[in-house]
Amino acid sequence: MIVGKFDAYKVDFRTIDRAEVRSYNYLLDNKFFIDIDGSEVQKGKVNVVLKVEHKAASFELLFHTSGVVYVSCDRCLDDMEMPVETVNRLIVKLGKEYAEESDEVLVISEDDGTLNLAWFLYEFVALAIPMKHVHPPGKCNKSMTSKLKKHSARRSNDEDTDGYGMDDMMQTDDEPDMSGTDPRWDALKELI
Repeated sequence: MIVGKFDAYKVDFRTIDRAEVRSYNYLLDNKFFIDIDGSEVQKGKVNVVLKVEHKAASFELLFHTSGVVYVSCDRCLDDMEMPVETVNRLIVKLGKEYAEESDEVLVISEDDGTLNLAWFLYEFVALAIPMKHVHPPGKCNKSMTSKLKKHSARRSNDEDTDGYGMDDMMQTDDEPDMSGTDPRWDALKELI
């Protein structure tokens, strides 16, 4: 990561007076996501409102993040719009050298007194994305859906407007159909 590209995301804590609350607004656009070169998100438009409050011995940072990012659909691989909204908190303390006391508490060098928030902003967005990225029913790429149907083992009792349930995509021709019962277990059922 080239730091010069992200100078706009630096906060100088030495300039914030005690009991002062400062607000910062950031727009994370396609250029931001390309420059940061993270694996989860390459495109999006996300607004971040940051409030920094100088408390007695620390600074409390509250991030409110909302917008959309574009991720690949797990089923058809086309880009899909994924809304993200999250509130995150970070506590920053001034000390001798940089240290992460916990997920929410950082110590930064008192001599420098600045922190570049670009990577934190990216992580907040990336962590707000659900694990499963699938288009709503009927919205997947029709060409890819037909190829999946052609190469999958499909059970007749599944119903989905795209023609796929997750079980369909996971089952291969090598796996036995588990929908029926194994007769070897029937004797155990009689014991109950």
